[in-house]
Amino acid sequence: MNNKRIFTPSEDALIVQQPVTGIGLKTLATMLHTSRETLMRRANELGVPLAVNEDLDTRTLRRSDELVDPLLERLKRVHGQKSA
Repeated sequence: MNNKRIFTPSEDALIVQQPVTGIGLKTLATMLHTSRETLMRRANELGVPLAVNEDLDTRTLRRSDELVDPLLERLKRVHGQKSA
């Protein structure tokens, strides 16, 4: 029986952007409803070197399903836009 997880293109995009966004592996695995090991295996398949330092995650949880980027929130305040 094949239990291989199939990732969507949008999930792959999140994995590819992880080194740039700095989101922690634990947080990303939670968002994608998968394990850290499966996430790292998929990153390897995509040829992406993940940033494994959990200290890089500067985002905070506002609700159980929404991450908040502090810099983005600050830019929204400075430019007078309401945050979602």
